[in-house]
Amino acid sequence: MDWGTHVVLAAKMLKTCGLDPGAAVYSDIPVIDNTPAHYHRVYAHILENFPDFLDVAIEVFGSPEFARRDFSALRQRMETKVKEFEAHLDILPASDDKGRQLTERKIYAHRRIVEECPVFSKHLETAASLVGDPQVSRVSTDRLAAALSLVSHPYFDVWNNPVQFFLPNSAFASARWEFWTKVDYMKFRGDFYKEKNITRFRQEMVQHPLWNVSLEPEAMIKALIIRMGEMGAPAIPYETVDWGIRRFLRSLGIDKYQRAPKEIEFCHQLETEIDNLIIRDFKRPV
Repeated sequence: MDWGTHVVLAAKMLKTCGLDPGAAVYSDIPVIDNTPAHYHRVYAHILENFPDFLDVAIEVFGSPEFARRDFSALRQRMETKVKEFEAHLDILPASDDKGRQLTERKIYAHRRIVEECPVFSKHLETAASLVGDPQVSRVSTDRLAAALSLVSHPYFDVWNNPVQFFLPNSAFASARWEFWTKVDYMKFRGDFYKEKNITRFRQEMVQHPLWNVSLEPEAMIKALIIRMGEMGAPAIPYETVDWGIRRFLRSLGIDKYQRAPKEIEFCHQLETEIDNLIIRDFKRPV
């Protein structure tokens, strides 16, 4: 999905889970990896890196500079932070691969999130209008809400292109493979994001009655990760999916086992509705 649609869908999912829709902006964080080009759809789209990117995003969006949309001051704040990280990087032993990778991820995330903040802010206003809730534009720093929003991004990306969500533990990609056999894919990619089409899709999804349920946010995060595993081709090993779930939930301070049958069923219903709306307008010619 595109930037704006990610925020709209995340806002609806957050409200369905009883969370602050002001965390919907975190659903756009993965787009920062479009620079540099060799990071695109990999570096910020994989579950392995999400805890670190989440930390930085919460810090940036929770800053007084972002609250008043003072992007110049926000850049100055970021440069100071980056210099601190670079100084730390200089004193780390060359053998400390884990520490160096963590610091490099933090530096990258700070730079790119701040660079894209004006665009994030713009899409917040658009989403608030479409969802009909001004709270969407008031950014939340609730970690659970931010985490659910962030995980929703690769989940909603599977309609566009394959996502290697479980790198580096598995290179297999997740996608809506069967959906692509039913849709005129090139027409879909060429026309779906034209203003009249994407606006109608967003409005239909916002108004859809399937959101009128109450779901558990922790279980919803688990369900999204499970579905990413189930949509893998070749199949993502169960051990990889399970480890991804446990690691990410632990980064949120969640150690209790989560049952998610209701949330997984909701995902199936949501996927069917998105499939149907797109196929209706972009069905593959017989």
